[in-house]
Amino acid sequence: MSIAITGQVASQLTPSRVFRTLLIVAVGFWLADLAWYQARAWWPGLGQANGSVHRMRLLEIPGKGNKVEYQIDSLQPEEDVPCTRSVFPHAGSRPCWYVSRHAHDPIPM
Repeated sequence: MSIAITGQVASQLTPSRVFRTLLIVAVGFWLADLAWYQARAWWPGLGQANGSVHRMRLLEIPGKGNKVEYQIDSLQPEEDVPCTRSVFPHAGSRPCWYVSRHAHDPIPM
C-alpha cells in the first residue's frame, strides 16, 4: 500500500516555507536561551549565568621548513577565560561548552 502525496500537500512544502519555519524555530530557540541567561543573571538563585575556564597558554611558533615549535607563554602562562553558561554567546562572551572544548588549542603567532 503506497500513499501518494496530493497536489495540495506538496504545494505546502515549498523550500521558502521550510526555510521560514526553520528560521522561526532557530530565532525562537535563541530568544529562549537569551531569556534564560538574563533570568539567571538577575536572580542568582536560578544558577550561575557566567563562568570561567582555566587554561594554559600554549604558543604555536612557526619555524623554517614548515616546522612548528610549541612553548608555554612565559609572560602569562595561565589564564581564566570568561564564558557564559548558555547554548549561544551572550554579553560578549562565548559559551562555556565552546571555551572548554578549545581551551587546549595553541595560540598561533
